[in-house]
Amino acid sequence: MKLLKGSTGLAALYLLGSGLALQGAITCTTADYRGTYAFYTTGALLQLPPAAAALIGPFAQAGIFTSDGAGNVVIESAQSYGGYIQSSGEVGTYSVSPDCVVTYSLVLPPPLSIPATFTSVLSGGNRQNVVMITEPQGSVVVGRHVKQDQRFCAVSDFTGAYQIDIAGTITGPKEAAGLFQGLGRLVSDGNGNFTGKSIGNFAGRQVTEDFKGTYDVTAKCGLTLKYANSFGQSASIGGYLGGHGDSAAVIALNPGWAVSGMLRAQQ
Repeated sequence: MKLLKGSTGLAALYLLGSGLALQGAITCTTADYRGTYAFYTTGALLQLPPAAAALIGPFAQAGIFTSDGAGNVVIESAQSYGGYIQSSGEVGTYSVSPDCVVTYSLVLPPPLSIPATFTSVLSGGNRQNVVMITEPQGSVVVGRHVKQDQRFCAVSDFTGAYQIDIAGTITGPKEAAGLFQGLGRLVSDGNGNFTGKSIGNFAGRQVTEDFKGTYDVTAKCGLTLKYANSFGQSASIGGYLGGHGDSAAVIALNPGWAVSGMLRAQQ
């Protein structure tokens, strides 16, 4: 009986080991990266061509990647170059290796207008990926993507309580300038109104803020929130919903802010 138990235990270990090996043998193809992904990006542009040198500094971005499963991708986003806000749309190509690494090739929007390569790794059943610029070298820019599950959205798709997780750099106004991290809780009513409470760390100085405002959601799942912030500014945040509206990749749209991040549903 002891020998039988030992044999059974060895067999169980063997099967467990085989299962782990099978789990580790996940492979991907170009067709596995298909759909629309909401994303946000943070980082800094450290080296740029002379024509774009004025844009060196903090960088933030939010938007969507839409891939066709055949190696083509369309990107729509808003970017902040050290607080200078602009919007753009680009087209590019991509490929996916068997180990689920995605390589994107595109031309960065004006005034950069230079070829670039981004590399990402898919996770979560190809529903999430982390993207980093790899060419040209000299900058530190990382994006985080989450897949959309809806083709069309409405105001009611952004409903309930959300965790606020945003960060970046502020260049103005002067009293807010420096590194920034914000966290808190936002509650939307599904009818275009929201309230919130947050703690903002402005270069080491903490500010607690209660706020309320209005929001809108486009049919393409674009989200815009408007409110008055603690500096007396009319503030605006834009981005796109992910999942079934249980997350949103966002960017601060006020001049002087290079801040982006994610809103995540609490339930």
